[in-house]
Amino acid sequence: MARTALPAQKFATLGLAPTYVSPDAAGVSLRSSGKQVLHVKNGSGASITVTLKIAKTIEGQAVTNPTATVGAGADKFFGPFSDNYEQLDGTDTVFVDLSSVTTVTVACLTL
Repeated sequence: MARTALPAQKFATLGLAPTYVSPDAAGVSLRSSGKQVLHVKNGSGASITVTLKIAKTIEGQAVTNPTATVGAGADKFFGPFSDNYEQLDGTDTVFVDLSSVTTVTVACLTL
């Protein structure tokens, strides 16, 4: 399965009513210019783990991907993302994995 590609939704002076989508089990991807944040809303009755994928290596060694928990019925913002999180294909794309996608929704927000 492919990752859910999230379009960046821009904040506006008169307000932003973001559109949230259900992510694919493979996770989500978003383009990063250093101004994007990922909003994860966990509507389930159990906590989920969000893993921010780091594509770069240091002297050939993989770097441990940071993780965070989003509690049951809670939400959390992630980002903005530095270049360290961008995939190595030159597209400025960030990959994020979710331990569960049942009743989870996400949106990419940008300044």
